[in-house]
Amino acid sequence: MLEQRRAHKKGYITLKEAAALTNYSPDYIGQLIRAGKIKGEQVYNNVAWMTTEEEVLAYTENKQRSVETTVASPFFVQPYLKYLMYLLIATCGVFLLVMQYILYVSIDHGIAQSYLTKTGSVSEESSL
Repeated sequence: MLEQRRAHKKGYITLKEAAALTNYSPDYIGQLIRAGKIKGEQVYNNVAWMTTEEEVLAYTENKQRSVETTVASPFFVQPYLKYLMYLLIATCGVFLLVMQYILYVSIDHGIAQSYLTKTGSVSEESSL
């Protein structure tokens, strides 16, 4: 809620309010924002979009226009960080699987050695 209040202070309106101004659906207004036809910002931790009344009315006057998208947030690297985290998790998973395999092979080898020494098969194999 706090982000929405700050956005309203900046002059932003919700997509529902923008749809009431233009007789478009809120989903279509959001699609126009993502397509770069209308300027807008995301609020609620990048969940909901908001735009200004001036942008919506300017689009209704000139539908062929496009706006320059600028990164207003310092977190523009955030999508890359998400993929970096996925890579890190996958690398850790592969590392743990390799370590588990090594552990199981060494345990199996140790069991086989102890079985062979108890049965006396080691002395027979070494003489061959």
